[in-house]
Amino acid sequence: MMQMWKEKLREKGGRRHLIFWGIYWGITLALILGHLPLLTSAEGGAHLPYCLAVAGMLILFAVLVWLCERMWTRDVSRREKKRITIWHFLILFADSIYLFWAMEFVNNNQFTEMEFGYMALNVAGIFIIALIFLFWLNSFRRALMAVTILFTSLTVAFYYVYTFRGEPLQLIDFFSFGTAMDVAGDYDFSFPRQMAVIVPVALCLIALILHLPDRYLARKRFGKIAVRIGVGGFMVFGYFFYLNVNWNGGLGIITNLWSPISTYREYGNTVGFFCVAKYMRLTPPEGYTVQETEQIAEAVDTSGDSGQNQVKPVNIIAIMSESWADYRMVGDLVTNEEVMPFYDSLKENTIKGSTLVCIRGGGTAKTEYEFLTGNSVKRFPSMVPYVSYYTHDQYSLVSTLEAQGYASVAMHPNKGSNWKRTSAYRFLGFDTFYTVDDFDTDAERIRDNISDQANFEKIIQVVEEKENSDDPLFLFDVTMQNHGGYTDDSYQGEIQVEGYNGQAANQYLSLIHESDKALEYLISYFEECEEPTLIVMFGDHYPTLPDSFTEYISGSDFDDLSLGEQEMYYATPFFIWANYDIPEAEGILTSTNYLGTMMLEQTGLEMAPYNYYLQDLRELIPALNHLGYMDAEGNFHSWSDGEEEVLQAEWEYECLQYNNLAEERNRLDWFFTVDAGDG
Repeated sequence: MMQMWKEKLREKGGRRHLIFWGIYWGITLALILGHLPLLTSAEGGAHLPYCLAVAGMLILFAVLVWLCERMWTRDVSRREKKRITIWHFLILFADSIYLFWAMEFVNNNQFTEMEFGYMALNVAGIFIIALIFLFWLNSFRRALMAVTILFTSLTVAFYYVYTFRGEPLQLIDFFSFGTAMDVAGDYDFSFPRQMAVIVPVALCLIALILHLPDRYLARKRFGKIAVRIGVGGFMVFGYFFYLNVNWNGGLGIITNLWSPISTYREYGNTVGFFCVAKYMRLTPPEGYTVQETEQIAEAVDTSGDSGQNQVKPVNIIAIMSESWADYRMVGDLVTNEEVMPFYDSLKENTIKGSTLVCIRGGGTAKTEYEFLTGNSVKRFPSMVPYVSYYTHDQYSLVSTLEAQGYASVAMHPNKGSNWKRTSAYRFLGFDTFYTVDDFDTDAERIRDNISDQANFEKIIQVVEEKENSDDPLFLFDVTMQNHGGYTDDSYQGEIQVEGYNGQAANQYLSLIHESDKALEYLISYFEECEEPTLIVMFGDHYPTLPDSFTEYISGSDFDDLSLGEQEMYYATPFFIWANYDIPEAEGILTSTNYLGTMMLEQTGLEMAPYNYYLQDLRELIPALNHLGYMDAEGNFHSWSDGEEEVLQAEWEYECLQYNNLAEERNRLDWFFTVDAGDG
């Protein structure tokens, strides 16, 4: 017996197959053991048929692989010389049908409601990708292997991205892969029952493919080159067709860029992915010209009050607090103790309220972009400007303040590569960027993230280490403590929601409570600081918490809410505080694109003409985001139902934003900058 196994291992591919089967049965055993608790639960009997079906399927596929191996390896040397036949294309097509089913089975709870035509379109898309692999690799087996591994991996990725973030996987996520890997440890990668089906099936398919004799389109070198040139030409043509032809509209597909998941579910994940990805390009607004944009800029009145008679702060500190949200805006939140008692108590020399953002559950860099530049990301919902569009120097609060003598510091207690901040901050003109590597190794951590307390201590340290205490400083900080993944058993919080038992919600609110304590420490320090100091703080987005929690406090599903009620899921807290006299106000509703200008209004410093423009725009449109806008009377409108005056102002705003972000040679530099001589 041992001799037989030794001979098997010496055979070509023997060790490879042995390793594969070892991994296969190891994963199979892990899956079965992982589902044993279902059988011992009170409802275990209901799960028994499911578990038996999975086990039976695993054994059946194993037998099938063994039989195929016996059949296909009898005369491999003769078979491998044959070219690809129609049967091989049919196998690729059948695999495409399976991969489509697996993707939707795991990720689409509306799969059975999908129109047949869109099902066929998804299968066709996968099949085309399989054919591209076939013609490029010139190998049936490799093409089948490549498309199976690719779409199985995407199926798994789609599931976890949506589970953790509440948004589906999009093309932009591949550009920020490093950011995702940095925070992956914060999440619980539980294995759902759908995955217990498709992973073993994928392994079985790979086993089958490994045992298939290969087939080739071309065997001679010239033929291989010709085939690859042909498929290369097809890909170039397909790329231009994909981007420049309204194929999706022609097929009746309505692409919802601000709710991609609705597109994915209605039309299928593969089709939805490509429909959303199509709009990644930064395109000018319809009718945009540099000349007309310049006319819009020249019409701006810059004679208004910029606060020149006010105290000019020595220290300007802006903090974007990770996942800082106030669920009292969403519904009736009752907890065992106050979540943000210190924030609630801030009144003296404080302007505070809520600011509309364009994201939920992720996409932090979009909100900071809005604050720093005054632009709105509603024009490019599928993209993050830092990652996709930053190719040259950009104007922002940094350039405005540096022109008036301020040193500029950025801080983020995580990797600088996240969202390409290292390069983005360089284009924005920051002098210094402190990352997690600049924090002490013994800095306090909560759930392995640098705590807000340690973060704010670092801010104070930077202020104290200035060469001269009266040297002007602008410091922009992005916190990390409250990042998503709220099921960490190592952290036990203080806050509990009355009448609702959910670990994620309780842990999240406890983290916000910790942030409130750190905020009290920060404000208390600068209350005693001799140098005039202004602090602005705002949340980047609401976290991803279970729908059961938000439905519990609001009493309704998100889709059943009015536009105004839905907007509250995007209204994060903000405040502007100073240790000198500034006007006091609360209950303000604005949006993050205005917040930087609102901050400058309390500094007594010069503003760029663009900031004056934003002042005027805010009078007409006090708050805006991707869902719509709030008018001067406090009523919410969707953009599709917008008033003519507002839509014209929106178009002009988009022209100015495009000129600011995309133009380099034709940018209206004078409009977005402050003359250094004015400082």
